[in-house]
Amino acid sequence: MKRSTIVKKLMIGVETSDDNYAPNRIVVMGGELDSMVKLNDISVNDGFSGDLTVLENMTQHYPYIEIRIKDCKDDGIDTRIHGLKIKSSQERDLGLNRDFFTPDRLVRYPRLETVDPEKLYRRSLALYRFVSLLDSVMHYMVPKWEFSLGSLNCLEEVKQLLPLSKKRMGLIEMCLKESESPRPSSMPKLYINRRTATEHRTDPTKDPECKHAIFTQIYEGLKPRDKYEKPLNYRWPSKYDQWWECKFLSEGIIDQGGGFRDSLSDLAEELCPCSADAPVALPFFVRSPNQIEDTSNVNRDVYVPNPSCMEFAKYEWIGMLMGACLRGKENLVLDLPAFTWKRLVGEKVTWAQDYISVDSSEVKLLESIESISLDKASFDENFGVALTWTTVISNGQTVTLKPLGEDTAVSYEERHEYCRLVRETRMAETTDQENAMRLGLLKVVPQAVLDLLTWQELEHRVCGNPEISIEALRKTTYYEDLEQTDPRVKYLWDALSNFTNEDRSRFLRFVTGRRRLPAPLFLCPDRGSDTVDALPESSTCSNTLYLPTYSSAKVAEEKIRYAAYNCIAIDTDMSPWEE
Repeated sequence: MKRSTIVKKLMIGVETSDDNYAPNRIVVMGGELDSMVKLNDISVNDGFSGDLTVLENMTQHYPYIEIRIKDCKDDGIDTRIHGLKIKSSQERDLGLNRDFFTPDRLVRYPRLETVDPEKLYRRSLALYRFVSLLDSVMHYMVPKWEFSLGSLNCLEEVKQLLPLSKKRMGLIEMCLKESESPRPSSMPKLYINRRTATEHRTDPTKDPECKHAIFTQIYEGLKPRDKYEKPLNYRWPSKYDQWWECKFLSEGIIDQGGGFRDSLSDLAEELCPCSADAPVALPFFVRSPNQIEDTSNVNRDVYVPNPSCMEFAKYEWIGMLMGACLRGKENLVLDLPAFTWKRLVGEKVTWAQDYISVDSSEVKLLESIESISLDKASFDENFGVALTWTTVISNGQTVTLKPLGEDTAVSYEERHEYCRLVRETRMAETTDQENAMRLGLLKVVPQAVLDLLTWQELEHRVCGNPEISIEALRKTTYYEDLEQTDPRVKYLWDALSNFTNEDRSRFLRFVTGRRRLPAPLFLCPDRGSDTVDALPESSTCSNTLYLPTYSSAKVAEEKIRYAAYNCIAIDTDMSPWEE
């Protein structure tokens, strides 16, 4: 293969009219001549004629590719390859050069803006060299599916550098391919009553056992009917894109995939409702404190596992569905915080950096209590006897940190011990539920795959990349004291049209605190300021963007992008003990 060539599709011709020419089993190998690895193993269906795809969607360059016909049908002896066709692309280049580190590019990376561009360039070369060395040994570190009980702890410290690797995605796909099972011989057929499920979702108190929920109907319907029937393992090839067939009662729907996808979407909506006003229909997840208190500029739309829910078999099944989505093309949209995704993928989590995605108020409160500037008089004045040895976990339950803790006040000298116990309790409150979900994931996906994925990639492969299109944004936008023909509005849409999807996600988070649609967006004129070309302001509580006057569309784009990337962390909330 030519240098840097990546195979997108490799096909050979199959002609069943001549048994001598009809292959029965084909193995494709790739790599250097002395160290080839198996890329694919294909069994040719009886009666197949035409172009047979033997390799598809490779993610790295292989210097040599061998097509080995292991045997032919009816003991044929001619193993020559006929009708070879190939589609390829150029290997991805990191594009590291000095021109990359210009101020207009660094606006997306606020922490790097003050660093000397020459230093950034030199560091990028060092990272590039490190990743090249990592690529040269990574295939020795990945265990086979049947030996993947351990974890690749050696990759933990460099996990956020793994997306730079050129060989990582190839290893992930190889692990998934080698661990997949044949598609089921028959598709389960489920009878689902969406009318009663809608009634349950509207008022879950009328069905406390959730018997009518879509989740329960699917979960119970997929259980083996007798001891001879095996449960679904969800390790099917990615092309197997319908896991069960739905028959919706009183609905004239013939399920050819659409009904199945509807059921998966309904299930996700029951687990983590999109609307902040909708009741949570199932007991497995609860709204995070960030969502309930509405005090955080970010992570306002996330849910966390319910610390009080002990139905671990169902958490495990949720994990298996997540694994099936990772393997296939479907999505299970679960709005979980970074803290939970990191736990699922096996990354380390910390209180200050990660738990803020669950309960930012608690993180800030403990920071204030442990602050050096807080003296005994201020502590007693702000807390007195109100601060006891208790904490409230995510589901609203009060937990004592010490025996008789609810009746014992925390003294100034004990404040560090109190904060330590709160951190330990809060960070462990959902451990059992997350472990059950991770166990389900690992029943479907090899450990090596989770070790090679970052938490962001796991979220995207399970939930899908949340595309924020201009059309979708327009549908959720409302104008207050502004006309759609106003130049400020025109400049905004021109800017958003030039934004990447990540830019739009950042913009949506800047205005609403949410990174995905649906979220209402209100556009208003700037609040009484006559300044031209100022940064826009937002109010995440009311989902409002206050638009200044801009001299041009280019300036508007620069200012809005800068605000989206740099103004998210600005928090002018009151002190935790002030009202």
